Amino acid sequence: MEYPYKISAVICSYNRARFIIDAVDSIFNQDFDRKLYEVIVVDNNSTDNTVALLEEYKTKHPGYNFRYYVEHNQGVSYTRTRCAKEATGEIVAYLDDDSTAQPGWLSSIAEFFDSHPDTWSTGGKISPVFLTGIPDWYSKYFFGLVGNFDQGPNVKQLTGARYPCGANMAFRKKVFEEIGYFNAELGRKGKGLLATEEKEIYMRILAHHHKVYYLPYVAVLHKVESNKFDKAYVRRHSMGIGGGERLRLKGDTTALFVKLFEYIAKWGYAVLYGLGFLIKGQWSKFIMLERFRWWVIMGFLNPEGAN
Repeated sequence: MEYPYKISAVICSYNRARFIIDAVDSIFNQDFDRKLYEVIVVDNNSTDNTVALLEEYKTKHPGYNFRYYVEHNQGVSYTRTRCAKEATGEIVAYLDDDSTAQPGWLSSIAEFFDSHPDTWSTGGKISPVFLTGIPDWYSKYFFGLVGNFDQGPNVKQLTGARYPCGANMAFRKKVFEEIGYFNAELGRKGKGLLATEEKEIYMRILAHHHKVYYLPYVAVLHKVESNKFDKAYVRRHSMGIGGGERLRLKGDTTALFVKLFEYIAKWGYAVLYGLGFLIKGQWSKFIMLERFRWWVIMGFLNPEGAN
């Protein structure tokens, strides 16, 4: 099949007027022939001036291959799916609206897919940029909270234990034609924090025996605001992890019991890991780690609690 563009760079957005233009600019400032790619933003009913800024940007840059849409069905899965459907490129590359693509992002994605025809998806490194102070309870166990994704310095195949994150992932367009789109029952909806829509689609890709790779040099920076460290937000985020898994595994009784046992075991392990914090006198790190593991279990038992 012939595609008009090599890459469709797509951004899902919700109430990020303060960051959205930086995200779009980070793509158009890439060292990649602009005739070979398009940029698509899909807004998900933002209540700020995101859409007005996108219209202004489009007017100011008539020569750019730039489009935007509004997805009225609320939820990040609907928005990610709309991005994939509107994309006309051979590769669909996702960037978050509070992230910026680093130099070589587009060209590196294109080159890897060209040289690895059996690759169906890739994910890259995501480094947090903290816009506020970091609380004393923060530790590596909260990397997911701030979007920190680093699988080491080498290219590696991902086989299920880890999977790419939405702020920096790419797919061949034909992936969606074969396995379908994002599961609309999963993922964030408005202010709700359910998760696992990314994991679910990657599990389907692997179930179809297709390859997924981590590319450390395909990098983005992810802005982290102070609200990410609000304990009420952390609680809902943690419950969203458990709640998303409960919905992802719905209907599979055995898998649900296995996952619950896994979460309980991880809570037990967290007590052992946390002893290291206690030995160092880092009481707040110990407390938040235990709370995190408990909140995940609570979300698994009551998915509605993440909303």
